[in-house]
Amino acid sequence: MKKVLEKKLVHRFVDLIDETSDSQTDQLTFSFSSESPVNRGHYSEVLDHDVNSVDLSRLRNSAPFLFNHDMNKPIGRVVNAWIEDRKGRATIEWGTSDLAQQLRRDTETGILRNISVGYTVEKTEEDEEGNMRAVIWQPHELSLVTVPADTNVGIDRSLLPPTSKPLNERIMPQEQALSPDYLYESKPDEYERSSKDFSIVKALQATVSGNWSEAGKEREIQQELSHRNGRTSQGIFVPHNNWNTRDYVKGTATAGGNLVASMQMPDSFVDVLRAKSVVSELGATVLPGLIGDVSIPTRTAGATAYFVAESGSITESTGTFGTITMSPKVMGAYSKFSHLMKLQATPEIEGLIRDDFISTLATKLDSVALNGGGSNEPDGIIQTSGIGSVAIGTNGGAITLDKVLDLKQTVAVDNADVANCAFVTNTAVENALSKLKDGNSAYHLNPYAGAVGQQQLANRSFMVTNNVPSTLTKGSSSGVCSAMIYGNFSDLLLGIFVEVEILVDPYSAMQTGVTAVRILQAIDIKVRHAESFGAIQDITT
Repeated sequence: MKKVLEKKLVHRFVDLIDETSDSQTDQLTFSFSSESPVNRGHYSEVLDHDVNSVDLSRLRNSAPFLFNHDMNKPIGRVVNAWIEDRKGRATIEWGTSDLAQQLRRDTETGILRNISVGYTVEKTEEDEEGNMRAVIWQPHELSLVTVPADTNVGIDRSLLPPTSKPLNERIMPQEQALSPDYLYESKPDEYERSSKDFSIVKALQATVSGNWSEAGKEREIQQELSHRNGRTSQGIFVPHNNWNTRDYVKGTATAGGNLVASMQMPDSFVDVLRAKSVVSELGATVLPGLIGDVSIPTRTAGATAYFVAESGSITESTGTFGTITMSPKVMGAYSKFSHLMKLQATPEIEGLIRDDFISTLATKLDSVALNGGGSNEPDGIIQTSGIGSVAIGTNGGAITLDKVLDLKQTVAVDNADVANCAFVTNTAVENALSKLKDGNSAYHLNPYAGAVGQQQLANRSFMVTNNVPSTLTKGSSSGVCSAMIYGNFSDLLLGIFVEVEILVDPYSAMQTGVTAVRILQAIDIKVRHAESFGAIQDITT
């Protein structure tokens, strides 16, 4: 049975055993990976070390040797990498910076003795022992890493006993059951583990009653988040990996009463239909955990190359630079739920509140990222000055394939049309495009070519969401025009400032036992390069 895992950069750690033959060299040779299984939670992962399974092209192309996976702290480069005896081995060359030389001395004396490899998995297969074996994987970088004293996090320091011998003279004890390349995943710290089980309902109950005795974990997480954010909340902070309008009232069927009955089927709870959120799926760059205003440097124009005569002087050309400033804009949602609803809802109110808030804010974020520009809103792609523009007519008009190609050209002409660019429009425009036919009444686009999200236009991804506006105005076509956007969505920046904050009001409707809840999230949205996007804004359907 084959399974494909999510492709993401992960790390493995190994105790450093120096295999360098000459202790005086500026190079260091060591093993960085093996076929030891690593517990990934729901499965064990094994990296296959057949020479055809490991893509070493990145490492062999002078990949960085880093300190603690920090790209701003290069301490050397990978000189060579190879597979030998079902292990990954590499030779690195130490850098000449003060940091590199300091870490080299600490490595030679045994103070630092752990290597980590960052890699991605392209393909996995389940082996006979039930392990997920990575049969195609690629190392990206190697790092010298520090390790916390807690052996439950990071490297088991008992793998290599303390010794005064130089690294290249050390050997593993014969009775040691684990190989010197024993690898395992670093585990999340205590906060990360606890925050996954954070209960919004318990925190709300404690806030209303003032009694945190039944919500000790939630209180500790509040203290940690207050420390991280530099302030306390008037309500509660929700951990970033946990967060989420309607009245939840038991007495009214459509407002929550249908959730309380003796024969309910909670797995079949019918939620409101929402527009599909697409910007994150298309690769928007998310900047989480921002605190104050953020200024991001950007190059606005490159240097210029010249041909010069023999012995001639080259004209200086440095290019120009600018900044992108992001500052928090607050979006929120407001809901209510009754005391009885909290106690009796069949699909747990915890999940309903969280999911409804998450969906509401996510849909709003997606809508603003695509258009925006409303009162107190950030400017989204369509409202960004300088993006490419294609007009259909004085009063708008029907979409054509020629206009779609013209839209793509507005990005290509500025050298921004890359393979991960995508088209985004709404369902009305998708319907019109799907019905376009040639002179022989044959569809230009096969309406059955693929599901939404798998379709393509002009060899580019094509996504559909009703978050793309359909109420724009062009000439006499008032409030009936739709938009289509094309661009490189990795140049769309989504800034997320601190954690979601929930404020609780148990007093406004205390005579009815209703608790009001307001959720706030500070965000900002910027386009890194306006040239990376184009839009048609006058499509009539």
